[in-house]
Amino acid sequence: MSFITDLIKEKAVDVLGGVSLPDNLKEQVLGGVSDSIFGSIKETAGKEGGIDQLVELFTGRESASSSPVTALAGNIFSSNIAKKLGLSPAIINAIVPMIPKVIEQFTSSKKIDVNDLIAEVTKSGVADKLKDAAGSLLGGLFK
Repeated sequence: MSFITDLIKEKAVDVLGGVSLPDNLKEQVLGGVSDSIFGSIKETAGKEGGIDQLVELFTGRESASSSPVTALAGNIFSSNIAKKLGLSPAIINAIVPMIPKVIEQFTSSKKIDVNDLIAEVTKSGVADKLKDAAGSLLGGLFK
């Protein structure tokens, strides 16, 4: 597992600790939340305007609760992962509203570095777009 997905999963454990999950599915659900969020980041990065959405989210200019990245993560979890795990609607309804909190903790983490995110998303073939966006973002910070 990568550093980024490990960090997302760590934040998911923190946020979802109070959600009652069947013991036999707890690890899979936490992994599913992590996969949903990372999948949303990768999918967003590959879309036109997606890099801007990620920059807005990771710089705090857009809250996790209103970000399309978060909405996509919730959709990925509920339509793909939760169904594969056979989760009940009650469990899905308890977890999906927590995804913005996981993303908020992840994006505000002092452990996350734009370069790490770029390196991880590089594996999905959108590295040049992210590098350009990160360069623009960093250049804007030092003006």
